[in-house]
Amino acid sequence: MGALLTDADEYIHPLGSASNWNESRYIDFWDSTRRIGGWFRIGMRPNEKHAEMSSCINLPDGRTAFMFGRPEISKNGLEAAGQRWLIGTPWETTVVTYHGPVIILDDAWRLTDPKKAFNECPKVDAAIELTTYARGLSSIMGFDQDHIDRIFLPGQADFHYQHLIRTAGHVRIGDFQSEVSGRGGKDHSWGPRNWHAKIYLRWLIASFDDDTGFILVRAVGPTKKTRSGFTWRAGKFSLVDDFEMLNEYADAPNYELRKTTLHIRSGGTVWTAVGTPQAWLPLRHRQTDANGKPALLRIVKSPTHWSADGRQGEGMCEYHDLMVEGRPFGIAD
Repeated sequence: MGALLTDADEYIHPLGSASNWNESRYIDFWDSTRRIGGWFRIGMRPNEKHAEMSSCINLPDGRTAFMFGRPEISKNGLEAAGQRWLIGTPWETTVVTYHGPVIILDDAWRLTDPKKAFNECPKVDAAIELTTYARGLSSIMGFDQDHIDRIFLPGQADFHYQHLIRTAGHVRIGDFQSEVSGRGGKDHSWGPRNWHAKIYLRWLIASFDDDTGFILVRAVGPTKKTRSGFTWRAGKFSLVDDFEMLNEYADAPNYELRKTTLHIRSGGTVWTAVGTPQAWLPLRHRQTDANGKPALLRIVKSPTHWSADGRQGEGMCEYHDLMVEGRPFGIAD
């Protein structure tokens, strides 16, 4: 058994000495009834004097509202570029808000050229107020920090946890307003962060009700591979022994995920689940590789409808791939 989380770990951690030290917080949700999804992240990098902020809402007419910011900061915190996090009861409630501008993407794939998209797409004001609900520390992957070895690659972070959430609140994007009530995941990590620590990664989040769901990770890096996660069944946490994954992709140019079929072995049982993405949003991280050549990591996020054992659920698929000659490296997995 490794270090155990305490209530203090929901809050801000002491700053490490690494130049790329980062404290990152993230939530996502999909409301299948209203067909509204979203995800929100802040990554605080005090040693680099800036933060990273992303706010995204998938609208029911197929458009996407999105904003990214890299504001200057002088210290670690819970607020960046209009996004704010308020910790309520640790491991149970968190409030996430965003007040500020968003661009409106009629075709989310326009974001493959972010400079052009931000220059040409219309911009409107957004006001988003969300409360997330979770089931306590016993539902957290990472309550024992030895869990990290099952899911993270060297360079991703030193400390991490993730769990399922239910999210409710209100969304206003320009003239559009709606209540939302959906399901998805939440994670929090701290330590040195290198987005290019991976060659490819699959992150699969499914929630069927407050007592049922899973989060899975398949990650491949230069020196390590992982295939793990957890299931939450009848309110009981179990680490995943293994899972099989069959992905179906569209053709070029986007190679977007169309369906994933999973066979999950956990807690002495096998669970089959099928995920169908409802939208896509491509992001990217660019840097030089070990040989000094440009490298591009593509991250595609998709609110996802899940079915398993006759039950319907909600969640997210997030697929990271190093791009090689315009093609995602891990497309066969």
